[in-house]
Amino acid sequence: MSNIYFGNITFKLSGKPQLRPNNSLSYNELRKSDIINFLREAGRELTPGIIEITDSNENTIREYFKENLVYIEAAGGLVQNPAGEILFIFRHGKWDLPKGKPEKGENMEETAMREVEEETGVSGLKIIATLPSTWHIYDLDQQNYAVKRSYWFKMLAKNWKDIQIQTEEDISDAEWIKMPVPDYILDNAFLSIRELVNYFQNHR
Repeated sequence: MSNIYFGNITFKLSGKPQLRPNNSLSYNELRKSDIINFLREAGRELTPGIIEITDSNENTIREYFKENLVYIEAAGGLVQNPAGEILFIFRHGKWDLPKGKPEKGENMEETAMREVEEETGVSGLKIIATLPSTWHIYDLDQQNYAVKRSYWFKMLAKNWKDIQIQTEEDISDAEWIKMPVPDYILDNAFLSIRELVNYFQNHR
């Protein structure tokens, strides 16, 4: 089972139904709906909720979103200093991790390292491991939505004390946070970031 996040809504991709029927629909039912109207209806939900989408192959559901929405890729880093603290940025009123879109000719590892350096000023980066990707959907305008896959890498930073945030990217703060990451951070983080950090803390 994997997740695609959309605002307060979690789309759970599952091989078979786990939730109540009114919270679950099959991939075939999703395909018969108008995807834009489906997302508009889901986006009106103000409280966190779960919608389960079932199919024998979860990749089929992801591919459907990719084919019917604007597909975007990004890459970023879960960066640690020698003390094991994680580097968080504060952007658009939420705690986040540094990431961004690739430039021409870059692979995802290069994109992730460049974005960390540009957004935080932290350098001397070394990729230690590849972490699971996260997926989320967001509205582009009233007529279309984007689905973004973010590739994530665990990094260690050699030059980590001098943080210089990239304010032109709407970053207002950056902090090194001790683990376990406190609730006040994760409760005010995007759901995809919460998933990634929880995964990392449970598998380190």
